[in-house]
Amino acid sequence: MRFNDLMQTVLAADDRGGPNAVTLWRQCVDLLAQHDRAGRETVGPHDRAILIDRLSALRPKLSETQRIATVVELGRRLRSATLVSFFAADRPSIAAAAMARADLPDAIWADLLPQLTPTARGVLRGRRDMGPKTRQGLEVFGSADLVLTTVRDDMVGDSAMLLTHDMTATAETEIASELHSATITPLRPPTRDEDQIRNLVDRIAQFTSTRRAVVAPVAQPEEADTSAVRSFAFETDAAGIILWIDQGPRAALIGLSLGEAAMEGGSGPDGHVAGAFARRSGFRNGRFIIMGGAMDGEWRMSATPFFDPRSGRFQGYRGQARRPYLQEVAAQPAPAPMAISGLSADSLRQLVHELRTPLNAILGFAEIIEQELFGPAGEGYRDMAGKIAVDARHLLTAFDDLDLAARVSRGEDTSEPRLIDPRQLVLQVAARFREQAATTSVDIAMSPDLPPMLVDPVQGERMVQHLFRTLISVAPTGESVTGACWLRPDAGNGCIVLAVDRPSSLAGFDEAQLLDPGHGADGDWVDGPLLGLGFSLRLIRSLAGSCGGSLEIEAGRVLLALPAATAANDAADIG
Repeated sequence: MRFNDLMQTVLAADDRGGPNAVTLWRQCVDLLAQHDRAGRETVGPHDRAILIDRLSALRPKLSETQRIATVVELGRRLRSATLVSFFAADRPSIAAAAMARADLPDAIWADLLPQLTPTARGVLRGRRDMGPKTRQGLEVFGSADLVLTTVRDDMVGDSAMLLTHDMTATAETEIASELHSATITPLRPPTRDEDQIRNLVDRIAQFTSTRRAVVAPVAQPEEADTSAVRSFAFETDAAGIILWIDQGPRAALIGLSLGEAAMEGGSGPDGHVAGAFARRSGFRNGRFIIMGGAMDGEWRMSATPFFDPRSGRFQGYRGQARRPYLQEVAAQPAPAPMAISGLSADSLRQLVHELRTPLNAILGFAEIIEQELFGPAGEGYRDMAGKIAVDARHLLTAFDDLDLAARVSRGEDTSEPRLIDPRQLVLQVAARFREQAATTSVDIAMSPDLPPMLVDPVQGERMVQHLFRTLISVAPTGESVTGACWLRPDAGNGCIVLAVDRPSSLAGFDEAQLLDPGHGADGDWVDGPLLGLGFSLRLIRSLAGSCGGSLEIEAGRVLLALPAATAANDAADIG
């Protein structure tokens, strides 16, 4: 797909807040990351400026944690100088995370240095993979942006206010049972905006200078022995952002936050840790998830807050993290009904979006050739274009199913339940398939006086249509699809049941086999389930469950149950 087409599609999207803003932000970042790399720039200055303007407009609508997550997910794919400069101008924690992961040529780093903040340059000084030009450029700026003298006019208190040896020993005794490697650092200046940056730079300088003093002369890759890391000490700032760790790859940890509970598929703490942070209280054995990288997986964190001795102002956390013990890890749950291995719901929706756009273009050109809109075309070309159009429509239907499955998996419920007539719905869909099928008939016996159903009209039609299409696609040629529809009363208002008999090709299969996405029962129906029988049945079950219904598989039939309307809704319009 051409870059301009994808960019126009992204820029045409609405930039409202919430999940839409997050998705649009990631798409703009991915466009620059893929097409604005050094030596492979396929985006012009004008398009680059438009994307940066869109990112600047979206930035206030995303939390700091969400922006850091974007940088962490990019990792070493952050090779765009434009993106590096954009992230460097953001909050110090985001700038530090970007500088620790960006991968640019030596010459580009050297040209970019004057545009970077002191915080960003300080992080670059701590990296060991910088080239000679970058090192020389950093030396030009001197040490003022990295190392600050401890004698400053804005320092709170005097030497009498610093921790003494006795005070340090007492503090270490109090937390020794929980934090074996915690240390007490000297008093920090007040947390004004400019001083927060100084504190971050001081911390980086202290850590890098300590590392240089103890490492061997020949530097080894930072991730050389990460597999053996089972625990690490950490320290955060007042915003809960991890700024220091004692071991392990810093790129995987620096910039992560304790302040907000992790979203689905993202890195972060559980509610116990986030709640303790909101109260500025200590916590023990809180769960923390890291997605991707050498530190991927579940961790257990324990930490205590520390405060400014003079002002009492909260300064951050110091603590320990470890891998969970065997008895602390629950058994792995079964995969989600709509889960697809290796892809989160957001990634799946983005993939569908990127595939649907070029497929629509292919379908449009095929229809142009088939209908001879631009001039005469040979019979062979028209026949080939017709086949391409049919296959393209089939793929678009599959993409719609994938997109719907991703939304159901994320729990996005945009349905608007209304009263609809089940008799009219079933008979209309069945008649549609009878007209299209040349060798297969659909015969559904309807009970009289059925009450209305309370479901979203679009979702209701989609479930019935998917059920018919799925079973017709696996039915042998000439075999009819039969069934019945009736009211099943229960303690509440009952439900409308659509029972369709199994085709003979599905005889003998149990429920687990039919719901297996890898099941190989295939049919010749042109609109059959391209993604497989198991995927289609799971999708119908998920849709039914989202509206209070169910999909039941019996030995000889498949039952779709949808809720009947309550008496309070009798006066509503029937769709």
